[in-house]
Amino acid sequence: MYEWKFNFDVDSNNVIKQIHWRYNINSDDGSTSIYGSCSGADMDFDSVTQQQCIDCVLENSGETESSLQQKLSDQLNAQLNPEVTSRTKEF
Repeated sequence: MYEWKFNFDVDSNNVIKQIHWRYNINSDDGSTSIYGSCSGADMDFDSVTQQQCIDCVLENSGETESSLQQKLSDQLNAQLNPEVTSRTKEF
Protein backbone atom coordinates (compact mmCIF):
# COMPACT_ATOMS: atom_id res chain seq x y z
CA MET A 1 0.00 0.00 0.00
CA TYR A 2 1.41 3.39 -1.02
CA GLU A 3 0.89 6.43 1.19
CA TRP A 4 1.80 10.12 0.92
CA LYS A 5 2.60 12.22 4.02
CA PHE A 6 3.23 15.96 4.07
CA ASN A 7 4.52 18.63 6.46
CA PHE A 8 4.61 22.31 5.59
CA ASP A 9 6.59 25.49 6.26
CA VAL A 10 3.96 28.23 6.31
CA ASP A 11 4.38 31.99 6.62
CA SER A 12 2.28 34.32 8.82
CA ASN A 13 -0.31 34.65 6.03
CA ASN A 14 -0.87 30.86 5.87
CA VAL A 15 0.99 30.65 2.56
CA ILE A 16 2.93 27.42 2.04
CA LYS A 17 6.58 28.17 1.36
CA GLN A 18 8.00 24.64 1.56
CA ILE A 19 6.47 21.18 1.31
CA HIS A 20 8.27 18.32 3.07
CA TRP A 21 7.04 15.02 1.69
CA ARG A 22 7.41 11.30 2.27
CA TYR A 23 6.05 8.54 0.03
CA ASN A 24 5.79 5.16 1.75
CA ILE A 25 5.13 1.58 0.75
CA ASN A 26 3.87 -0.76 3.46
CA SER A 27 3.35 -4.47 3.01
CA ASP A 28 3.20 -7.55 5.20
CA ASP A 29 6.85 -8.16 4.34
CA GLY A 30 8.23 -4.71 5.15
CA SER A 31 8.20 -1.02 4.39
CA THR A 32 10.38 1.70 2.92
CA SER A 33 10.01 5.33 1.91
CA ILE A 34 11.31 8.10 -0.31
CA TYR A 35 11.36 11.65 0.99
CA GLY A 36 12.24 15.17 -0.03
CA SER A 37 11.09 18.75 -0.08
CA CYS A 38 10.04 21.28 -2.68
CA SER A 39 8.76 24.81 -3.04
CA GLY A 40 5.23 25.27 -1.78
CA ALA A 41 4.34 27.33 -4.87
CA ASP A 42 2.71 29.88 -2.53
CA MET A 43 -0.36 27.69 -2.06
CA ASP A 44 -2.87 28.57 0.67
CA PHE A 45 -2.51 26.21 3.62
CA ASP A 46 -6.21 26.23 4.52
CA SER A 47 -7.43 25.31 1.04
CA VAL A 48 -4.62 23.10 -0.30
CA THR A 49 -5.58 19.54 -1.21
CA GLN A 50 -3.54 16.37 -1.08
CA GLN A 51 -3.68 16.12 -4.87
CA GLN A 52 -2.27 19.66 -5.24
CA CYS A 53 0.64 18.67 -2.98
CA ILE A 54 1.26 15.47 -4.96
CA ASP A 55 1.15 17.43 -8.24
CA CYS A 56 3.61 19.99 -6.86
CA VAL A 57 6.03 17.28 -5.71
CA LEU A 58 5.89 15.45 -9.04
CA GLU A 59 6.30 18.65 -11.05
CA ASN A 60 9.32 19.75 -9.01
CA SER A 61 10.96 16.31 -8.95
CA GLY A 62 10.49 15.46 -12.61
CA GLU A 63 9.07 12.10 -11.54
CA THR A 64 5.72 10.42 -12.07
CA GLU A 65 3.79 8.68 -9.35
CA SER A 66 4.35 5.36 -11.10
CA SER A 67 8.13 5.95 -11.30
CA LEU A 68 8.21 6.67 -7.55
CA GLN A 69 6.17 3.52 -6.93
CA GLN A 70 8.68 1.52 -8.97
CA LYS A 71 11.56 2.96 -6.93
CA LEU A 72 9.78 2.03 -3.70
CA SER A 73 9.07 -1.49 -4.96
CA ASP A 74 12.71 -1.88 -5.99
CA GLN A 75 13.91 -0.67 -2.57
CA LEU A 76 11.57 -3.05 -0.75
CA ASN A 77 12.64 -5.94 -2.97
CA ALA A 78 16.31 -5.14 -2.25
CA GLN A 79 15.57 -5.23 1.49
CA LEU A 80 13.82 -8.58 1.20
CA ASN A 81 16.37 -10.10 -1.19
CA PRO A 82 19.75 -8.52 -0.44
CA GLU A 83 22.52 -9.03 -2.99
CA VAL A 84 25.15 -8.97 -0.24
CA THR A 85 24.83 -10.40 3.23
CA SER A 86 27.08 -10.13 6.26
CA ARG A 87 28.57 -13.34 7.66
CA THR A 88 31.02 -14.24 10.39
CA LYS A 89 33.33 -17.20 10.67
CA GLU A 90 35.10 -18.58 13.67
CA PHE A 91 38.66 -19.81 13.07
